[in-house]
Amino acid sequence: MDIVSSIRKLNREGQTLAIASVINTWKSSPRPVGSALIISENGEMTGSVSGGCVEGAVVKKAVEIIKSQKAEVLHFGISDADAWEVGLSCGGALDVFVQPFYPKEIWNEMDELLKQDEGFMLLSTLEENPQYSIVKANGESIGAAFEKSLLPELEQAFYEGDSKVLSSGNHFVLVFPKRPVMLLIGSAHITVELTELAHMFGFETLLIDPRATFASKTQYKAKPQTIHIQWPQEVLPNLKLDKNTYAVILSHDPKIDDEALKILLKSKVAYIGALGSRKTHAKRIERLKEYGFSSEEIDGIHAPIGIDIGSKLPREIALSVMAEVIKVKNGGR
Repeated sequence: MDIVSSIRKLNREGQTLAIASVINTWKSSPRPVGSALIISENGEMTGSVSGGCVEGAVVKKAVEIIKSQKAEVLHFGISDADAWEVGLSCGGALDVFVQPFYPKEIWNEMDELLKQDEGFMLLSTLEENPQYSIVKANGESIGAAFEKSLLPELEQAFYEGDSKVLSSGNHFVLVFPKRPVMLLIGSAHITVELTELAHMFGFETLLIDPRATFASKTQYKAKPQTIHIQWPQEVLPNLKLDKNTYAVILSHDPKIDDEALKILLKSKVAYIGALGSRKTHAKRIERLKEYGFSSEEIDGIHAPIGIDIGSKLPREIALSVMAEVIKVKNGGR
């Protein structure tokens, strides 16, 4: 996703490209599976597959592959003399699939799905002349036919958001999930800073605040993509509150915050964080218990919100919140 805009630009310019993708990693490999590098025919590159360790070797091979139009899997590891020569000194290993850029019809379909923010997967065979299948979230596929026996693994990969080589050993699935959604309950100075950071990290933002003065008059550097000047209980029941959703409670008004929490605590959202001191949160806990919530349910709230970095300024608090959201998104707690 980091290099999509560059791909669009290079395609408009009519450049012939190769794409290198990390398909396997071991130990302390510097880039995760799914990381990608775009290489032009003159050796210019965008993106990364190792943070600088093996890019030189990958680019050299990619220029050859652009000429031959035959894909290849490259292996770099600590026991590989070539890997040390190019600088893979992190103690890990990785496989990189280098291939001519996707066929035009495949990329055009991918690009359209990305623009529409529709989750999908790209299934590639790991061979000299790869075959490609685009598999949408609804199960519909476009491109080459593939064995239906792969479907359970594909469904699991999509659910978990994990790009990987399938157990067949000859198929790599690249997962493109929908953009994560950040729910912002309450418009305040911190919300302004947090919205900007959320956009920077690829989140769709949705603001809910019944206070028209706060919701519509606040000066945003990057406005939330959707703004509801309504009570949380009027909006939240109509939203898809799933593991792709991250809720941040910021109004500092119990009449707003509590109504949001009553719904969010019963949902499947990935994250709930609530602004306020320990004293404020202690009072919040007592109110939630009176509403009938158990201690286990209440423990699902991250409060005081954010990773402790000694934040004082709104921008610092927003940074600590963004860091905590990303930590949860990447599998932390």
